[in-house]
Amino acid sequence: MRRRLEDLHGFDALTAVQFTITRVREAYENGYDEIEFRHGAADVRQQVGDGRGRIKWALRELLSSGRLDRWAQADASWPRAASVVFALRRNPQPRREAWSAAPRRAHRR
Repeated sequence: MRRRLEDLHGFDALTAVQFTITRVREAYENGYDEIEFRHGAADVRQQVGDGRGRIKWALRELLSSGRLDRWAQADASWPRAASVVFALRRNPQPRREAWSAAPRRAHRR
C-alpha cells in the first residue's frame, strides 16, 4: 500500500484546505492508495469558527462536501482525532511520481 503523510501544522486554514486539495490530486495522480493530513487539535470536539481546531473542521467539511470525489472515496476515508485519512480512488495510469512545493507556513511549527 502506498501512503503519504502531510503535516498541516503552521498553515492558516485556507492555505491548509488548498494544500490538501492539491496533495490529494497529486497523490491520486502518483498512484497512491491513501494520504493522511495531520492537523492536531485532537481534543477539539466541536466545530469552531476561529482559532485552534479550525483546520480539523475545514478538512472534515472538505471530505463531506464532495469536492475531492474525483480523486478520493469519501465512504472509505475517515476523520481521526488528530488527522484525516483520505482513501484514494485507484488510478489505472499513475504518472511518474512528482509533488509540487508546499506553501509557506504562516506560523512556526
